[in-house]
Amino acid sequence: MYLTPALPRCIAPAIGCALGCSTLALIPTPVSASENDADRGLYMRLGAGVQWPQMERLRDQDCASTTPPALFGCGSGEDGQPLGALGSFRQSPTLDAALGYRWTSWLRTEALVNWSPQLDWQGQANFLGAGSNQPVTATGRSLAGFGVVLVDAPEVIGVRPYLGAGVGAASIAIADITFGFPAKGPSAETVVKGGTSQSLATLLTAGVAIPLSDRIALDLSYRWMDLGQLRTPKATATITRSQRRARLGIGGTQVDLKTQAVIGSLRFRF
Repeated sequence: MYLTPALPRCIAPAIGCALGCSTLALIPTPVSASENDADRGLYMRLGAGVQWPQMERLRDQDCASTTPPALFGCGSGEDGQPLGALGSFRQSPTLDAALGYRWTSWLRTEALVNWSPQLDWQGQANFLGAGSNQPVTATGRSLAGFGVVLVDAPEVIGVRPYLGAGVGAASIAIADITFGFPAKGPSAETVVKGGTSQSLATLLTAGVAIPLSDRIALDLSYRWMDLGQLRTPKATATITRSQRRARLGIGGTQVDLKTQAVIGSLRFRF
């Protein structure tokens, strides 16, 4: 009879551990949902905010035009600055609607539509010999569409920062522009026909996303937009002085529209 020698107590556990570890090594480690890009896919974003357009100068498209004559002309005005009207579109609401797609855990794109329904212009003209107070007013609106690329940073303290940039086109419309001249009489004014124009548009944005659920996030963002130029056509200006009224053909004018905005959005993942 042969007796199988018992393994020493110090060797048996080592063999068992080696076999167990080898077996465990063959079992694939589960991959997390984020590593599998489980969040990849479509989402929708709806937002609203407040924007502050920058100061700009309403000016002639061609200050030297004579047929028809330029509204302002070349040279310096009452305040020593180039002839024109310095002002801005007032602080106003702005609305967003976007359809987006997440491609990876850090990259997504959006087709964004931005609407600004209440762009009211206020400024001061500097025509020579018309006094120091020459208020300029008009109402307007804009509609812009962008293709936007956004890069998400890793989550920090429960929020996820992101940066983005976009390019697209904007349509800006402005109603008739009214120039007032109180120094020439309470009813002294010149009304210039407004217009609609289309321009190349760009944007830059930075923000943070705050998860509210598995499929909903709150976006808080800062945005800078260049909506291009608003250009009014060659048209007839109506000039009112005391009891007199005249009409005069004038050349077109233009003004740039750049805005800064703070926007809050809800992002819904399908």
